[in-house]
Amino acid sequence: MKRRLLIGVLIAALLCPAACGQRSEETTTVTTEVYSEAISTEFSDIVTVTIPEGFTFYQIARRLEASGVCDAEDLTSAAEIYEIQSFEVPDNPQACYRLEGLLFPDTYEFYLGETPESVLRRMLDNYAEKSGLPDYDLLILASIIERETRSDAHMAMVSSVFHNRLARGMRLQADATIAYVEEHIKQDPLVQNPAQYAERYNTYKCPALPMGPICCPGLRAIEAAKNPSTSDYLFYFFGQDETNHYTKNYDEHLAAIKLYGLG
Repeated sequence: MKRRLLIGVLIAALLCPAACGQRSEETTTVTTEVYSEAISTEFSDIVTVTIPEGFTFYQIARRLEASGVCDAEDLTSAAEIYEIQSFEVPDNPQACYRLEGLLFPDTYEFYLGETPESVLRRMLDNYAEKSGLPDYDLLILASIIERETRSDAHMAMVSSVFHNRLARGMRLQADATIAYVEEHIKQDPLVQNPAQYAERYNTYKCPALPMGPICCPGLRAIEAAKNPSTSDYLFYFFGQDETNHYTKNYDEHLAAIKLYGLG
């Protein structure tokens, strides 16, 4: 803020000599050099950071820290108490990260050393503007679709499998929810008692949706969660032929795995 004020004063001094008194040519030259240096310093404080679709809160916090934007621990602490103005977040004390799923994937320009609150505000405002504000359960499902699919072309079909399983009271059994606990919760030194989250997020154990999103999904995954393909499929897997295979029952599922192998 002080640097911006300095630049504003210097601009005024350069453009309004009457207001600042008569200046010698030497003074003008020195002032111009200081102004140029201030402009250069201002822009050197800006860093571009890309948050890919499917990044978790844990990954985002560490990318921002590695880029010099803000400390990961400070961001994690701020996220737990930050008051969102543009939309409501469910009170979900059982979730590991309160703002998981809500830090919208995009390319941002941040200041080096920016406050965590400023970073969160910009990312959450971007989510409010671009996500369509899906309901929380839909966001959770979109996050699983994002992490489960290796191709955008399969998102709507994978979504149909999950919708069909939920409608029948079946567990989702999505491997990505296990990976979330093992790779993004248990690996985070800031998480207290990480083992407690296995029951809350592992969809081989929890009866339906996990406790919260398992990543920050992009628009394509959110759209797939809203508009699944129409199918009777209840199972899918990624084969050694590098494509998804869908089946209607467990026997067909096992036969397809035997034929194509697991990729």
